[in-house]
Amino acid sequence: MTGNQEYDRNNAAYHRMKEMLRQTFPKGWFVGIADEQIVGNAASFQDLQCLLQATGRDPRNVLVVEAGVDYPEFANIFI
Repeated sequence: MTGNQEYDRNNAAYHRMKEMLRQTFPKGWFVGIADEQIVGNAASFQDLQCLLQATGRDPRNVLVVEAGVDYPEFANIFI
């Protein structure tokens, strides 16, 4: 599976779990999603990164979102 396909699967999983994340974790809590499931959570990005590494996951392959934050579908970036 390519990186883009994995990202798309995990992003779709995030959208399915978005409301559950909002209800389960405090706003701003960092949640890692891989293989279409939650693989870790922590109060800070750095703590989540350490947790993922400790469990043998490469943080670069994990979709990290903040609970309670609404992310736009698309963004325009102007340079």
